[in-house]
This record gives sequence, C-alpha cells and structure tokens, in this order.
Amino acid sequence: MIKQAEEKDFIEKPRGGEGSMEISRIVTTEDKVDGIDLFARVTVHPHSGIGYHIHEDDSEVYYLLEGKGIFNDNGKRVNVQAGDFCMIRKGQGHGIENPYDEKIEMIAVVF
Repeated sequence: MIKQAEEKDFIEKPRGGEGSMEISRIVTTEDKVDGIDLFARVTVHPHSGIGYHIHEDDSEVYYLLEGKGIFNDNGKRVNVQAGDFCMIRKGQGHGIENPYDEKIEMIAVVF
C-alpha cells in the first residue's frame, strides 16, 4: 500500500496551546491499520505549542526531525531537539512548546 500525504490542516491554539501548528495526517483510524490511530507530520510554528493533554485511551510518540522545544513529559518539562524521541503511554499526559524563532518538524504516532 502506498498512501500519499494529505493536505495540511492549519490549527490555531492546538489542545489549548499558544499559536498554531500544521498537521499532515498520513494514516488515520479510517485507514484501518492495526495498532495505529494516527501517523502524521506536524509543524509547530515558532512561539507556539501543543497544550498539555492526557491520553486516556491510547499512547503517542513524537520524533523530532527539525528544531528544538520544551516537552512536557507527564508534568516534567524537558528540553528536546531534532533526533529526540518523546513517548507518552496510555494514562499519561504531555504537550510541547516552541518558544524559539525556528519551527519544530516532527512525526507524531498515536497507537
């Protein structure tokens, strides 16, 4: 199966965070890929962030491709940069802030 990247969605104040982000949903639940609810390329714009939220029913990982930010790892703030892998398990919470002038590019997978 080959799936072409979909159009990017522009989201203001994602999950109650600041600023904006773009998301290109490559795999979603509608694709019925066992074990994956979302596989997406995400751009967190400069001076923006994805607000802290809890994963009640699933887990999520971010793999940073470009940029740097501050990852909220279940209440603990950790500096992250390109090449870092951030994982939140079911029942935990997370968010990411980009207080810098450069964007964050990352892959997000919800499973």
